[in-house]
Amino acid sequence: MTGADFAAWVAAMKATRKWTKTRCAKELGCGINQIAVWSAQGAPTYIGLACAALDPRPVAPWSEPKAPDIRPRERAARQPRRGR
Repeated sequence: MTGADFAAWVAAMKATRKWTKTRCAKELGCGINQIAVWSAQGAPTYIGLACAALDPRPVAPWSEPKAPDIRPRERAARQPRRGR
């Protein structure tokens, strides 16, 4: 979870649940200073999952990402090998 995502989550909790940063820290099981750190530097994966669980807003359904096409590109015109 990026810092911007985490800061947006804290703002959303303030808007929807009227939570302060102190309450967000309590619900996440961390200190109040950690809220500022994660807002600036990003939060670990387990905190992102906790934020999703605490968020009352609906989560978009997950869809499997499309796998990249890893087939080799067609060669333009094969050149004959020299010197063999």
